Amino acid sequence: MEEITSRDNPRIRRVCRLMDSKRTREKEGLFCCEGEKLLGEALAAGVEVVQVFLSRDLPLEQQRDRGVPTFLVPPSLMAQMSGVESPQGVLFVCRIPAPRKDLPEGACLVLEDVRDPGNVGTILRTAEAFSLPVVLTGNCAELYNPKVVRSTMGSVFRCKVFRLSRPELWQALEERNIPLYAAALSESAQDIRQVDLKGAAVAIGNEAHGVSAELLEHSRGQVIIPIQGAESLNAGVAAALCMWEMRR
Repeated sequence: MEEITSRDNPRIRRVCRLMDSKRTREKEGLFCCEGEKLLGEALAAGVEVVQVFLSRDLPLEQQRDRGVPTFLVPPSLMAQMSGVESPQGVLFVCRIPAPRKDLPEGACLVLEDVRDPGNVGTILRTAEAFSLPVVLTGNCAELYNPKVVRSTMGSVFRCKVFRLSRPELWQALEERNIPLYAAALSESAQDIRQVDLKGAAVAIGNEAHGVSAELLEHSRGQVIIPIQGAESLNAGVAAALCMWEMRR
């Protein structure tokens, strides 16, 4: 195992760029993850792991068996590379899988302009639990942002995620005869418990502004989660309740 001690090492500098820059991630087709458990999940899911960095000598036979180049770095250097205050001592670089475009038949969750990485990550984790594919459209948080990856807790490797433009989404839903419903705070929205969402697409909009007028125009209807007191729900919570109804 090669040891690296300098922050100026090209491998370390590349990791730092990948952690900090969406543009670098897109250009190189790579993203970073942290944690021994997450490494095991990435390998089990068949994700291509290209490099592993350790701040202590761990018996990580799983990546050695696959011939993944592994480097030992001091804890101080791992702290500079890591995106968290208390690094777990394992950081690895993965190849970004080819994007999915062929949306399957049946129910799916649509996220439009959901910007908070924590919300997107939590929603993906919940979507995996309900076996629902997720479509990202508009200006959503980047799927391979380190904060999104951490929030998914491994679901980023397994959940079926599609990145479609709005016109691509309208076309895909029409071709598959999937009705689209928008979760919206409006007087015309129906109680979500009274709408049959099996086989439907349900859209969650931007945290501050909700779904767009364009999406509303392409929707069969609007649904609302009945609540009292609070004006609205967090996007992650709203998405979870919608997915529960879609699978109920």
